Amino acid sequence: METTVTGIKEKSKKNPFHFEWILPVIFRPRKTIEKITSQEKPVWLTPLVVVSVLIILAALFAGPIKRNIIQMGLNLPENFQYYSEEQQASFMSAQANRTSPLFLYVFPILTSLAGLWVSWFLLSSLLHLSLTLAGSRAQNVRSYNLAGWSLLPLGVRLLVQIVAMLVTKTVVSSPGLSGFLTGDIKGFAAFGAALLGLIDFYFIWQIILLLVGVRPLSGLKRSPAWMATAVSIVILMLLQAVPGFLSSALSGLTASTPFYF
Repeated sequence: METTVTGIKEKSKKNPFHFEWILPVIFRPRKTIEKITSQEKPVWLTPLVVVSVLIILAALFAGPIKRNIIQMGLNLPENFQYYSEEQQASFMSAQANRTSPLFLYVFPILTSLAGLWVSWFLLSSLLHLSLTLAGSRAQNVRSYNLAGWSLLPLGVRLLVQIVAMLVTKTVVSSPGLSGFLTGDIKGFAAFGAALLGLIDFYFIWQIILLLVGVRPLSGLKRSPAWMATAVSIVILMLLQAVPGFLSSALSGLTASTPFYF
């Protein structure tokens, strides 16, 4: 009997998934985040897997909608009727290529998954470095755990987007606060639009989870702990805005942010 109990405990310790923490992080964040940050072993895999699955589902739902928009010509640029025949033919040919599974599913899924995992790694590393410079001696695995579970609100955002796509049959074209910027956006304004595209209710929710967990994680006082977190978030946002800015600069279109879905 004792051997069986020991085996169950060892199996539980080796289990990398903690799905039982998902709802408590949403509804009882302080207590649950403190529990997560107290772990000296990796427990970051669960939220990343959950959000990754939701990314794939969102892309699968968005694909047919994007195809319909292209086929019906609802995404034609302004003043398209004044384009030359060659320009119109070139544009329509490029749009036809975008209805392939490669552009509708493969590229969006791969870029979003890469953005998720890279942003988690960068946030974890930046957070650990900032806290260490502020005087913390916590192990880096605890920063990885906190950064991973702080991404859970992005999973909620994906769920909301999936429901919205099913109801409205449209996709989100201007994420975050970037919808407040209209017209032809170039130069520094395009970089600003990429930054604004990162900011929404779910991103603020993520910041709150980080602020809740950073003090018990680091053992620092509130001011240095929160300052270190702020520095990490600002640097991460600047890095995340670069792909959207480059995309806008190369294509001449309004900035978009593939890094955070």
